[in-house]
Amino acid sequence: MLMAVLWWTGLAITAAATAYLLLVIASVAAHRPVVGPGWPKPPVVTLLKPLCGLEDGLEEALASFLSQETTGAVRFVFGVADGADPALALARQVAARFARADCAFVVDAAVHGPNPKVSNLVNMAKAGLGEVVVISDSDIVIGAGVLQRAIDALSAPGVGAVTALYRSHPGQRGDRTRQYGGWFIDYWFLPMALLHARLTPLSVTYGPLTAIRGEVLQQVGGLAALADHLSDDAELGRLVRQAGFAIGFSPDVVETLVNDASLADLFDHELRWARTVRGLDPVGYVASVVSHPGPLPLLLLLLRPSAFSLCAVLVPVALRWCLARVVERRLGRSAALIRPGPIALWLRDMLCFAVWAKGLVVQRVGWRGQRLAVRDGDILQPAEPAA
Repeated sequence: MLMAVLWWTGLAITAAATAYLLLVIASVAAHRPVVGPGWPKPPVVTLLKPLCGLEDGLEEALASFLSQETTGAVRFVFGVADGADPALALARQVAARFARADCAFVVDAAVHGPNPKVSNLVNMAKAGLGEVVVISDSDIVIGAGVLQRAIDALSAPGVGAVTALYRSHPGQRGDRTRQYGGWFIDYWFLPMALLHARLTPLSVTYGPLTAIRGEVLQQVGGLAALADHLSDDAELGRLVRQAGFAIGFSPDVVETLVNDASLADLFDHELRWARTVRGLDPVGYVASVVSHPGPLPLLLLLLRPSAFSLCAVLVPVALRWCLARVVERRLGRSAALIRPGPIALWLRDMLCFAVWAKGLVVQRVGWRGQRLAVRDGDILQPAEPAA
């Protein structure tokens, strides 16, 4: 009896995973970003870039923003909590190469909640914000014209915020762990994000690059409204939608640096993402097993070896490989990311499944050297010391 239950469970999940992969392939192929009509008068833009520590590729990432050409004024604000943070010195050094860029540097250790990134952003915003506010994580690389096209997309009627999809940019070429991290972003996260946006109106923003109208940000409570949330990006999107404004994808896919140095670091990083999703949507998180079934299709082959069971194992592997090719053709691929084969994608799915399984039960997450407890959805609290 138990064997039959396991076999039918494996079959159901495998069938659902197959249907899911077909849906995301169609969603990626049909992706269309927001294109705005443009502003009658170029808005004053404030770009907030929170910094915390050095990482591979940070200099390239900062330079990619400071080199942007825009039709209106952009004020770049870089912020750190600690004046001795080496990222601050690097930001000053890079900014010196772009004399025409209007840059400000904020050093402020004031804490406004358990989310350290949001505390940094609140401190950076004290000097005032422009008509358009762009928020971008430190580890983002963008191409020429990306910033202007995001600003222009925000001019579309009814749109309160635009956010950029992102693909991976391994900080060190050839490093296996960074490749593994990059594959998850490109071939698991990106398709899932596009499928969600096809099924329901987009209601989240993403940290790599989000542009929001200044009056909309003020209307939803400002940056301080995000301080208690693990997923400040998702919370910002929820507030924008709650206020009655639409969110759209900006025209370009940006690149995020992938710099987890070991599999343990990568696992902890992805576990934090998983716990965020579980806090925001517990039912959806359980159902998301179909997006990374991992070893479950093998149940069919182990319990009832047959040609049918073998096909049930191979079909999701083949579809995942096809999806990877569609993602690359539609959304591009970083030159630093190695193209994976079907077996490499299957092995990566095993790690995805392990993260998903642990995400079902974990209550504490690691973040920038801190241990934080997650309570009431994605609300953060400092973790109590272990007994």
